[in-house]
Amino acid sequence: MVGMVLYNVTLYLAFVAAGFPAGIYSSIWTQISGGMTVPVPSIILLRAMIAAGGVLACILAARIRQKQERNFDLCLAGVSLETLGVIGLALSRMFWHLCLWSFVLGLGLGMSLTLLCIVVIRLDQRTVMLQFSGTGVGAFAGNWILSAAMSLSGSWRTGCELLGLVQILTAFLAFFIRRSLIKGQDMRRKLDERSREIDICREQERRRIPVDEAGLRQAEKEYITRSAVSCMAAFLSGILALCMVLWPQSYRVIETGAAQEMTGYGVLMVSLGMAAGRVLAGVLRPAGRVSRLIWMGTAGVLLLLEQYLIHAGGLTDMGMLFFQLFEGITVGPVFPKLLLLDDVRLDREAETALLSLLPAFALGAVIVVTPLTQALVGAGQTRWFPLWLLALAVCLGVCLFFCVKDGKD
Repeated sequence: MVGMVLYNVTLYLAFVAAGFPAGIYSSIWTQISGGMTVPVPSIILLRAMIAAGGVLACILAARIRQKQERNFDLCLAGVSLETLGVIGLALSRMFWHLCLWSFVLGLGLGMSLTLLCIVVIRLDQRTVMLQFSGTGVGAFAGNWILSAAMSLSGSWRTGCELLGLVQILTAFLAFFIRRSLIKGQDMRRKLDERSREIDICREQERRRIPVDEAGLRQAEKEYITRSAVSCMAAFLSGILALCMVLWPQSYRVIETGAAQEMTGYGVLMVSLGMAAGRVLAGVLRPAGRVSRLIWMGTAGVLLLLEQYLIHAGGLTDMGMLFFQLFEGITVGPVFPKLLLLDDVRLDREAETALLSLLPAFALGAVIVVTPLTQALVGAGQTRWFPLWLLALAVCLGVCLFFCVKDGKD
């Protein structure tokens, strides 16, 4: 019992460590663009490098056929690669240095996220949601560390160095607990036994389903359709999460004249909201289409209310931050939910193939969001950001309601 608790603690620490650099440019880009005299739109290329590295790492990491404990060690190696990218950013003196280390940061992020998905795929819904809340906690803590360090030292380089130090210490703590406090052979045996039990249950369920040649063809078509829709949902959830940070901060700076220092607070609130939403989903364990309709319907109501307050002139900076918090709560559980397809016809190969695509699509959303944000800001459409977000939320809701099933659909 104690061994399993420690095992879950190490997993949670790995999720926290992997989430530390999320939103790093939202906190430091103002100082970078001013100190290195690079144009503000150059952030498009840097975020594209992170996304490209993440997508490449997701595809490569899923091809690694290792046992569960080895996947966890490789995940910590991915976190170390993230740390290398963060430290590299702090040492950069030219723009191409930033591009190089952004790509390295993306490689580490994609590698750690994909391998963590593979590690937790056989866990129950509550555990998966609670574990994934660690990425939100990590993003919140990482941006808080950056903001605090920059406030005290006035240098974004010091903030990156401190963030890298905290990240590698967290990864080392997870590795130390796993290697020193958990008995390797006993834990390996328990994990293998649990994996075999799950495989036996899935095989028993599969045998209850009458399968003929026509049934196999139908199952293949359903698998392809579900995979395509799940990837689209992961892509939309990635877009929605990033837009909740970038678009409100652009509106506040351009329309209300808020200080650039306010941009980091949006990352904090969205990260905290996503972590809270995943904890709530893990505790309540909502299932079925009705629960997803209520979940996304709440997001739609929040966005409509936000749009009304913007045009009525009654939305303050503090009010915008609270909207970001609650919007993060509604969107946070979407990506982990996509991992819980609960289809007994999926074998290990099919699960791993799908897991290699979901994080890649979620990270690839960065390539779309940043230039889109710049285009809308240039066109003066910042006052209509909530309606754009509402359109994305509606598309995501349609994917989740009609095409992504679980055990209670």
